[in-house]
Amino acid sequence: MASLEKLKSLIPIEEIEQSAQQQIYANLELDFLKILAIMPDVHMGYTLPIGGVALLDNVISPEYVGYDIGCGMCCVVTDTPASTLKQRDKEKIFKKLYDTIPVGVGVPREQGIMNDHFKSASGNDDLNIKVNLKQYIQMGTLGGGNHFIELGENEDGFVVATIHSGSRNIGHSIADYYMKLARVEDKDLPDGFFRLDGEFGQAYKKDLDFALNYALYNRMFMMTDVLKVLGYKGSKIEGFLHNVINENHNHAIVRDDGVLHRKGATPAEKGTLGVIPGTMKSGVYITEGLGNEEYLCSASHGAGRKMSRTKAKKMIKLSDHKHWMEGIIAKVDKSTIDESHGAYKNLRNVIKAQEGIVIDVVDYVKPFINVKG
Repeated sequence: MASLEKLKSLIPIEEIEQSAQQQIYANLELDFLKILAIMPDVHMGYTLPIGGVALLDNVISPEYVGYDIGCGMCCVVTDTPASTLKQRDKEKIFKKLYDTIPVGVGVPREQGIMNDHFKSASGNDDLNIKVNLKQYIQMGTLGGGNHFIELGENEDGFVVATIHSGSRNIGHSIADYYMKLARVEDKDLPDGFFRLDGEFGQAYKKDLDFALNYALYNRMFMMTDVLKVLGYKGSKIEGFLHNVINENHNHAIVRDDGVLHRKGATPAEKGTLGVIPGTMKSGVYITEGLGNEEYLCSASHGAGRKMSRTKAKKMIKLSDHKHWMEGIIAKVDKSTIDESHGAYKNLRNVIKAQEGIVIDVVDYVKPFINVKG
């Protein structure tokens, strides 16, 4: 029987899609789950729904974190007045971003850089080879799906650069290896979980941290390129990067009271700045966390999908996609229709459901350039 007193939801449970509700109730039955907090962008995931935050008692789950370990946001408020950029300037910037930063699934970079040499704590040679082959050519690459680079104008009239990306194939390889392992090891637990203090729990945590670091650095690498495209150099770029917001929304953190898993949820500790984007059209909110422990100091990571990619491709008309994107320079064709405005929930409603409870809104950025894989 699901223990409802462990559930903390920012929206009424009846407003959540049935498939995600089923995942919520299934997780509430776990005796080692202490608290499950649900964000307003919630929708079905793999095991833990996206928009779910789970505190587990001495248990860690690669399935809860997911495949794109460390996926998150990087945001810089520049000192360039948006009004100084003419349409032709924006079009040149759009083209140069695509020319500079590789986008799309599996697209390599000719001159990436190595992170620390990866040696899995599990001792698996195949995993070592996979990660070390990929990390050089994928550092500084965006990827596909809902990953993006966006330029917009904030409420003070300045250009703001935002990047959404993660650990690329590095995180996927680590996640895949440990997800499979979690179905044959630690048999005193259900499939998908390790004891944190066990051999494989410790190994996963160490490899997870490597991927988290890689994802953070990957975004910083790309943000450096974006700032160069905008005309900045040297110490000016260093100054912006010193004040960058760079956070992730797929991770597991060890706290004194347990292992905190966020799957598609933004950290919102008191005073912490966060970034909550919407669709290709709806822009980005910069937020400040209120440190609400009832909801595990977390907030939504975006607007949340209201239809699957497959359904979006079938249901959304290209003409509507183009209409929604009027005034924004972007790749607006069939290849991005699954990321269309109509495939997501209303971002303003999602923000409203958590504002004053887990976050305060600091700024809003209206987009004028959107780059996708």
